[in-house]
Amino acid sequence: MSATVKRPAHRPSRRGVIVETAFELFSSRPVDSVTVADIAHAAGMTSAAIYYHYPSREEILLEGLREFSLTYVAEVERLAAEVIVPARRMGSLFEPFLAWLEDNRTRASVYFVQSRGASQQVEAIRRANTLMLIPMLSSAAKKARGRMPAAEAGVIAVAIIGEIEIFASAFLSEDASFSSLGRQRFTESGSRLADRIAGTTAA
Repeated sequence: MSATVKRPAHRPSRRGVIVETAFELFSSRPVDSVTVADIAHAAGMTSAAIYYHYPSREEILLEGLREFSLTYVAEVERLAAEVIVPARRMGSLFEPFLAWLEDNRTRASVYFVQSRGASQQVEAIRRANTLMLIPMLSSAAKKARGRMPAAEAGVIAVAIIGEIEIFASAFLSEDASFSSLGRQRFTESGSRLADRIAGTTAA
């Protein structure tokens, strides 16, 4: 009988663990204050093990932001189709979007608050997301309000994206505008503003 050849046990990549650990740290302090050594310590790894998977802290950040971007864009697309269009109100986006932010608070905090302006590569990810969101929200605005020129729908979409970013940042950082209004009034204010921007109204 031939001897059984033993294969090395499969060891799953630690990349996911590294990104998750790094984002826990990034979400609570400025990105540039977090070192590879900090990430390694929090993940129970050595710095050498981190560098085996990623050449720098910035690459960890970028990978996590790209992963988050996929879910962010997909969620806005879902809400546009399933919430905005049936309600015929752009403002109807904000209450379910806030709930989604809450469910994804760690990565959303890094994307919308802590990493803003961190590097040209980070901002390139934001610009790419904006370019994907504009046609989605333009189409939703046309369906919600009715026929309008494409240029007007595009302007509405850009304005709503800007509002989404400000709304998310205020909620996640619990800034003065959020804490002074409280969750319900803050959300209602965001909804009313979006409806004014788009020319849609609550039933």
